[in-house]
Amino acid sequence: MKTAPERVANEGLPSADLAAATEEDAYRQKRAARSREIRIRFYVDRTIAIVVPLVGWQMLSDHWVGGKWISSPLSVLDRLISMARDGSLQMHTWQTLEEALVGLLCGLVLGIVIGVLLGFSKRLSDALDPIIMGFYSLPRVSLAPLFIIWLGIGLLAKVALVASVVLFVVLFNVREGVRTIDRELLDAFRSMKASRSVMIRSIVIPSLVPWIFASIRIGIGMALIGAVVAELIGSSRGLGWYVMHSTGVYDMAGSIAALVVLMILAIIFNWVLAVAEKRTLRWRRSADIGLVT
Repeated sequence: MKTAPERVANEGLPSADLAAATEEDAYRQKRAARSREIRIRFYVDRTIAIVVPLVGWQMLSDHWVGGKWISSPLSVLDRLISMARDGSLQMHTWQTLEEALVGLLCGLVLGIVIGVLLGFSKRLSDALDPIIMGFYSLPRVSLAPLFIIWLGIGLLAKVALVASVVLFVVLFNVREGVRTIDRELLDAFRSMKASRSVMIRSIVIPSLVPWIFASIRIGIGMALIGAVVAELIGSSRGLGWYVMHSTGVYDMAGSIAALVVLMILAIIFNWVLAVAEKRTLRWRRSADIGLVT
Protein backbone atom coordinates (compact mmCIF):
# COMPACT_ATOMS: atom_id res chain seq x y z
CA MET A 1 0.00 0.00 0.00
CA LYS A 2 1.45 3.35 -1.06
CA THR A 3 1.92 6.24 1.33
CA ALA A 4 0.49 9.68 0.68
CA PRO A 5 3.81 11.14 -0.62
CA GLU A 6 4.26 8.26 -3.06
CA ARG A 7 0.75 8.74 -4.43
CA VAL A 8 1.36 12.46 -4.84
CA ALA A 9 4.74 11.88 -6.55
CA ASN A 10 3.25 9.37 -8.98
CA GLU A 11 0.49 11.80 -9.87
CA GLY A 12 3.04 14.52 -10.60
CA LEU A 13 1.53 17.11 -8.25
CA PRO A 14 3.38 20.29 -7.09
CA SER A 15 5.93 20.22 -4.26
CA ALA A 16 3.50 22.04 -1.90
CA ASP A 17 1.05 19.18 -2.26
CA LEU A 18 3.90 16.72 -1.71
CA ALA A 19 4.84 18.47 1.56
CA ALA A 20 1.21 18.44 2.69
CA ALA A 21 0.89 14.76 1.85
CA THR A 22 4.13 14.01 3.74
CA GLU A 23 2.81 15.86 6.77
CA GLU A 24 -0.49 14.01 6.55
CA ASP A 25 1.25 10.64 6.36
CA ALA A 26 3.44 11.49 9.34
CA TYR A 27 0.37 12.53 11.32
CA ARG A 28 -1.38 9.25 10.52
CA GLN A 29 1.64 7.22 11.57
CA LYS A 30 1.95 9.18 14.80
CA ARG A 31 -1.75 8.70 15.48
CA ALA A 32 -1.51 4.94 14.84
CA ALA A 33 1.49 4.65 17.16
CA ARG A 34 -0.37 6.60 19.84
CA SER A 35 -3.38 4.32 19.44
CA ARG A 36 -1.19 1.21 19.83
CA GLU A 37 0.45 2.70 22.91
CA ILE A 38 -2.93 3.42 24.52
CA ARG A 39 -4.17 -0.08 23.69
CA ILE A 40 -1.07 -1.75 25.17
CA ARG A 41 -1.29 0.41 28.27
CA PHE A 42 -4.95 -0.55 28.66
CA TYR A 43 -4.21 -4.28 28.55
CA VAL A 44 -1.29 -3.90 30.95
CA ASP A 45 -3.41 -1.94 33.43
CA ARG A 46 -6.25 -4.44 33.13
CA THR A 47 -3.87 -7.36 33.73
CA ILE A 48 -2.40 -5.66 36.81
CA ALA A 49 -5.90 -4.91 38.12
CA ILE A 50 -6.76 -8.63 37.89
CA VAL A 51 -3.47 -10.24 38.97
CA VAL A 52 -2.66 -8.05 41.99
CA PRO A 53 -5.94 -8.74 43.88
CA LEU A 54 -5.63 -12.47 43.12
CA VAL A 55 -2.08 -12.59 44.48
CA GLY A 56 -3.13 -10.62 47.56
CA TRP A 57 -6.09 -12.94 48.06
CA GLN A 58 -3.83 -16.02 47.84
CA MET A 59 -1.35 -14.55 50.33
CA LEU A 60 -4.16 -13.52 52.65
CA SER A 61 -5.61 -17.03 52.73
CA ASP A 62 -2.23 -18.76 53.08
CA HIS A 63 -0.36 -16.62 55.62
CA TRP A 64 -2.59 -14.17 57.45
CA VAL A 65 -6.21 -15.27 57.73
CA GLY A 66 -6.07 -18.93 56.75
CA GLY A 67 -8.33 -21.10 54.63
CA LYS A 68 -10.71 -21.60 57.56
CA TRP A 69 -12.16 -18.13 57.14
CA ILE A 70 -11.55 -17.37 53.47
CA SER A 71 -10.79 -19.88 50.74
CA SER A 72 -7.86 -19.36 48.39
CA PRO A 73 -8.21 -18.66 44.64
CA LEU A 74 -6.69 -22.06 43.85
CA SER A 75 -9.25 -23.82 46.05
CA VAL A 76 -12.07 -21.86 44.40
CA LEU A 77 -10.75 -22.75 40.95
CA ASP A 78 -10.55 -26.42 41.95
CA ARG A 79 -14.15 -26.29 43.19
CA LEU A 80 -15.35 -24.69 39.96
CA ILE A 81 -13.62 -27.40 37.92
CA SER A 82 -15.16 -30.18 40.02
CA MET A 83 -18.61 -28.56 39.77
CA ALA A 84 -18.24 -28.26 36.00
CA ARG A 85 -17.31 -31.93 35.76
CA ASP A 86 -20.31 -33.19 37.74
CA GLY A 87 -22.72 -30.77 36.01
CA SER A 88 -23.79 -28.88 39.14
CA LEU A 89 -22.13 -25.66 37.95
CA GLN A 90 -24.16 -25.63 34.74
CA MET A 91 -27.39 -26.49 36.58
CA HIS A 92 -27.11 -23.80 39.26
CA THR A 93 -25.81 -21.18 36.81
CA TRP A 94 -28.59 -21.78 34.31
CA GLN A 95 -31.24 -21.59 37.04
CA THR A 96 -30.04 -18.19 38.23
CA LEU A 97 -29.42 -17.00 34.68
CA GLU A 98 -32.94 -17.92 33.59
CA GLU A 99 -34.53 -16.12 36.54
CA ALA A 100 -32.39 -13.01 36.04
CA LEU A 101 -32.84 -12.75 32.26
CA VAL A 102 -36.59 -13.38 32.18
CA GLY A 103 -37.14 -11.02 35.11
CA LEU A 104 -34.92 -8.38 33.51
CA LEU A 105 -36.84 -8.63 30.24
CA CYS A 106 -40.23 -8.37 31.97
CA GLY A 107 -39.12 -5.41 34.08
CA LEU A 108 -37.60 -3.75 31.04
CA VAL A 109 -40.75 -4.04 28.92
CA LEU A 110 -43.07 -2.88 31.71
CA GLY A 111 -40.73 -0.06 32.69
CA ILE A 112 -40.44 1.26 29.13
CA VAL A 113 -44.20 1.17 28.51
CA ILE A 114 -45.13 2.83 31.82
CA GLY A 115 -42.23 5.28 31.61
CA VAL A 116 -43.25 6.45 28.12
CA LEU A 117 -46.88 6.90 29.24
CA LEU A 118 -45.88 8.90 32.31
CA GLY A 119 -43.30 10.89 30.37
CA PHE A 120 -45.79 12.10 27.78
CA SER A 121 -48.62 12.67 30.30
CA LYS A 122 -47.53 15.01 33.09
CA ARG A 123 -51.01 14.94 34.59
CA LEU A 124 -50.96 11.15 34.87
CA SER A 125 -47.41 11.20 36.20
CA ASP A 126 -48.24 13.74 38.92
CA ALA A 127 -51.31 11.75 39.95
CA LEU A 128 -49.48 8.41 40.21
CA ASP A 129 -46.16 9.68 41.55
CA PRO A 130 -46.95 9.16 45.29
CA ILE A 131 -48.18 5.62 44.61
CA ILE A 132 -45.15 4.79 42.48
CA MET A 133 -42.74 6.15 45.09
CA GLY A 134 -44.58 4.20 47.79
CA PHE A 135 -44.14 0.91 45.92
CA TYR A 136 -40.56 1.85 45.05
CA SER A 137 -39.75 2.38 48.72
CA LEU A 138 -40.92 -1.10 49.71
CA PRO A 139 -37.99 -3.46 50.44
CA ARG A 140 -38.05 -6.14 47.74
CA VAL A 141 -37.05 -8.81 50.26
CA SER A 142 -40.37 -8.25 52.04
CA LEU A 143 -42.23 -8.97 48.79
CA ALA A 144 -40.54 -12.32 48.19
CA PRO A 145 -42.72 -14.33 50.65
CA LEU A 146 -45.84 -12.79 49.11
CA PHE A 147 -44.75 -13.74 45.60
CA ILE A 148 -44.12 -17.28 46.80
CA ILE A 149 -47.59 -17.47 48.35
CA TRP A 150 -49.27 -15.99 45.28
CA LEU A 151 -47.24 -17.66 42.52
CA GLY A 152 -45.73 -20.72 44.15
CA ILE A 153 -42.10 -21.62 44.79
CA GLY A 154 -41.21 -22.12 41.13
CA LEU A 155 -39.75 -19.89 38.43
CA LEU A 156 -42.69 -17.47 38.24
CA ALA A 157 -42.29 -16.11 41.78
CA LYS A 158 -38.58 -15.50 41.27
CA VAL A 159 -39.17 -13.78 37.92
CA ALA A 160 -41.78 -11.55 39.55
CA LEU A 161 -39.34 -10.53 42.26
CA VAL A 162 -36.59 -9.76 39.74
CA ALA A 163 -39.01 -7.78 37.56
CA SER A 164 -40.16 -5.75 40.57
CA VAL A 165 -36.54 -4.84 41.30
CA VAL A 166 -35.76 -3.79 37.73
CA LEU A 167 -39.10 -2.13 36.90
CA PHE A 168 -38.68 1.13 38.77
CA VAL A 169 -35.12 1.78 37.60
CA VAL A 170 -36.25 1.49 33.98
CA LEU A 171 -39.44 3.46 34.61
CA PHE A 172 -37.65 6.45 36.16
CA ASN A 173 -34.95 6.55 33.47
CA VAL A 174 -37.38 6.26 30.56
CA ARG A 175 -39.74 8.85 32.02
CA GLU A 176 -36.87 11.28 32.41
CA GLY A 177 -35.68 10.46 28.88
CA VAL A 178 -39.10 11.27 27.43
CA ARG A 179 -39.15 14.58 29.28
CA THR A 180 -35.79 15.57 27.78
CA ILE A 181 -36.99 15.11 24.19
CA ASP A 182 -36.72 18.34 22.22
CA ARG A 183 -40.31 19.64 22.07
CA GLU A 184 -39.43 22.12 19.36
CA LEU A 185 -38.28 19.26 17.18
CA LEU A 186 -41.59 17.47 17.79
CA ASP A 187 -43.48 20.64 16.87
CA ALA A 188 -41.41 20.97 13.69
CA PHE A 189 -42.33 17.41 12.67
CA ARG A 190 -45.99 18.10 13.44
CA SER A 191 -45.91 21.26 11.32
CA MET A 192 -44.67 19.12 8.42
CA LYS A 193 -47.64 16.76 8.93
CA ALA A 194 -45.36 13.89 9.95
CA SER A 195 -47.15 10.77 11.08
CA ARG A 196 -46.91 9.49 14.64
CA SER A 197 -44.87 6.48 13.50
CA VAL A 198 -42.32 8.75 11.79
CA MET A 199 -41.93 10.89 14.93
CA ILE A 200 -41.52 7.81 17.10
CA ARG A 201 -38.94 6.32 14.75
CA SER A 202 -37.02 9.56 14.10
CA ILE A 203 -37.22 11.35 17.46
CA VAL A 204 -38.57 9.31 20.36
CA ILE A 205 -36.61 6.07 19.91
CA PRO A 206 -33.20 7.72 19.21
CA SER A 207 -33.72 9.98 22.24
CA LEU A 208 -34.60 7.10 24.54
CA VAL A 209 -31.86 4.69 23.47
CA PRO A 210 -29.15 6.06 25.86
CA TRP A 211 -31.62 6.08 28.76
CA ILE A 212 -32.69 2.51 28.07
CA PHE A 213 -29.10 1.30 27.91
CA ALA A 214 -28.34 3.09 31.18
CA SER A 215 -31.35 1.34 32.73
CA ILE A 216 -30.20 -2.05 31.49
CA ARG A 217 -26.69 -1.46 32.81
CA ILE A 218 -28.05 -0.83 36.29
CA GLY A 219 -30.73 -3.49 35.93
CA ILE A 220 -28.24 -6.29 35.18
CA GLY A 221 -26.75 -6.18 38.65
CA MET A 222 -30.14 -5.69 40.27
CA ALA A 223 -31.60 -8.64 38.34
CA LEU A 224 -28.83 -10.93 39.60
CA ILE A 225 -29.35 -9.64 43.14
CA GLY A 226 -33.10 -10.24 42.88
CA ALA A 227 -32.58 -13.77 41.60
CA VAL A 228 -30.14 -14.59 44.42
CA VAL A 229 -32.48 -13.13 47.07
CA ALA A 230 -35.37 -15.18 45.70
CA GLU A 231 -33.25 -18.34 45.83
CA LEU A 232 -32.15 -17.60 49.39
CA ILE A 233 -35.79 -17.43 50.50
CA GLY A 234 -37.22 -20.38 48.62
CA SER A 235 -35.36 -22.61 46.18
CA SER A 236 -33.61 -25.95 45.89
CA ARG A 237 -31.04 -24.92 43.29
CA GLY A 238 -29.38 -21.86 41.81
CA LEU A 239 -26.26 -19.90 42.71
CA GLY A 240 -28.03 -18.13 45.58
CA TRP A 241 -29.16 -21.45 47.02
CA TYR A 242 -25.63 -22.85 46.60
CA VAL A 243 -24.16 -19.90 48.55
CA MET A 244 -26.62 -20.47 51.39
CA HIS A 245 -26.08 -24.25 51.37
CA SER A 246 -22.27 -23.95 51.29
CA THR A 247 -22.23 -21.37 54.07
CA GLY A 248 -24.50 -23.58 56.18
CA VAL A 249 -21.97 -26.42 56.06
CA TYR A 250 -19.01 -24.04 56.46
CA ASP A 251 -17.79 -24.59 52.92
CA MET A 252 -16.00 -21.35 52.11
CA ALA A 253 -14.70 -22.59 48.75
CA GLY A 254 -18.24 -23.38 47.59
CA SER A 255 -19.66 -20.04 48.75
CA ILE A 256 -16.94 -17.99 47.11
CA ALA A 257 -17.08 -20.13 43.94
CA ALA A 258 -20.77 -19.27 43.51
CA LEU A 259 -20.05 -15.58 44.10
CA VAL A 260 -17.26 -15.68 41.51
CA VAL A 261 -19.65 -17.17 38.96
CA LEU A 262 -22.16 -14.40 39.70
CA MET A 263 -19.43 -11.80 39.19
CA ILE A 264 -18.37 -13.41 35.91
CA LEU A 265 -21.99 -13.38 34.70
CA ALA A 266 -22.28 -9.66 35.50
CA ILE A 267 -19.01 -8.93 33.65
CA ILE A 268 -20.18 -10.87 30.58
CA PHE A 269 -23.56 -9.12 30.58
CA ASN A 270 -21.96 -5.69 30.83
CA TRP A 271 -19.49 -6.52 28.05
CA VAL A 272 -22.27 -7.66 25.73
CA LEU A 273 -24.28 -4.57 26.62
CA ALA A 274 -21.30 -2.29 25.94
CA VAL A 275 -20.84 -3.81 22.47
CA ALA A 276 -24.55 -3.50 21.68
CA GLU A 277 -24.64 0.06 22.99
CA LYS A 278 -21.64 1.06 20.89
CA ARG A 279 -23.20 -0.29 17.72
CA THR A 280 -26.64 1.15 18.49
CA LEU A 281 -25.36 4.62 19.32
CA ARG A 282 -23.28 4.55 16.14
CA TRP A 283 -26.57 3.94 14.30
CA ARG A 284 -28.14 6.77 16.28
CA ARG A 285 -25.34 9.17 15.34
CA SER A 286 -25.78 8.20 11.68
CA ALA A 287 -29.49 8.83 11.94
CA ASP A 288 -28.88 12.21 13.55
CA ILE A 289 -26.45 13.19 10.79
CA GLY A 290 -28.97 12.14 8.16
CA LEU A 291 -31.65 14.14 9.91
CA VAL A 292 -29.51 17.29 10.01
CA THR A 293 -28.41 17.03 6.36
